[in-house]
Amino acid sequence: MKPTIIRCSALTGYPDCERRGAARLFRAEIEAAGFKLRETPRGIGAAVGTSVHKGVAVELDEKATAGKLPPVSVPTDAAVGELCEQLAQGEVAYDGPKGVTKTRGEAIHSAAKMVRAYHESVAPGVEPISVETRLEAEIMPGFILSGQSDLVAREPRSVRDLKTGTRSPTSVTAQLGGYSLLNRSHRMEIDTASIDWIQRVRESKEQPGPVSTKVKLDRAETAATMILSHIIKGIETFRHGDSERRILPGDPWAFLANPSSVLCSDKWCPCWGTEFCHEWQEKK
Repeated sequence: MKPTIIRCSALTGYPDCERRGAARLFRAEIEAAGFKLRETPRGIGAAVGTSVHKGVAVELDEKATAGKLPPVSVPTDAAVGELCEQLAQGEVAYDGPKGVTKTRGEAIHSAAKMVRAYHESVAPGVEPISVETRLEAEIMPGFILSGQSDLVAREPRSVRDLKTGTRSPTSVTAQLGGYSLLNRSHRMEIDTASIDWIQRVRESKEQPGPVSTKVKLDRAETAATMILSHIIKGIETFRHGDSERRILPGDPWAFLANPSSVLCSDKWCPCWGTEFCHEWQEKK
């Protein structure tokens, strides 16, 4: 069997609902066991976020190479280009009538002004060592942790993760811990970790500046280690069963379900309404 890849980005949402997290991490294996999972739409917030990451990566790459930032038009053009490509590739779910981003034009405007905010407030103060460099490390026989941290910088040696969205991010500590562990496995000692959050707001509203928050690195690494152990135990139980808990191979109860999660819905969960999960019926 090929090694099982666990992405650092999966560590954030996995504790909220293990079954939903497993459906995203191990979709091919779960479907091979006879379950059919749903496709969920990609929201405009994710598309805008990806484009902002692209613009920021372009300017940080140039700063790492040339020692200075490019004009703001370089990262904003890169972000808008990336967003237009995404919108051309397939259906994206825009926000509802009361939402922040309801049209293509609003999405493009948001991406550009969010990148501009990073360019003005965060980018001048960081000295990039690596930008969106993918690292992998074996954490147990047959299991590979894979991650692509947005930025490793000299300030002192720091891993930084860029987040975007309408609300301040929560429960992202473990993801940063995973990035730190990966860098350590490649002999890059990390001293600090932080999140740079840029809020996505309405087109008519002035763009707030990025909010940078430090994360306690020891706690982040502990969180990552604990969540990884739960992920590995879950998929091994799904494969081989667990006689002590009376779980047979292929039983969805290898992964706990959380019908109280706010993401337990037909819009956001690939398990909703499928034979892989019946607990969604308890949703009130």
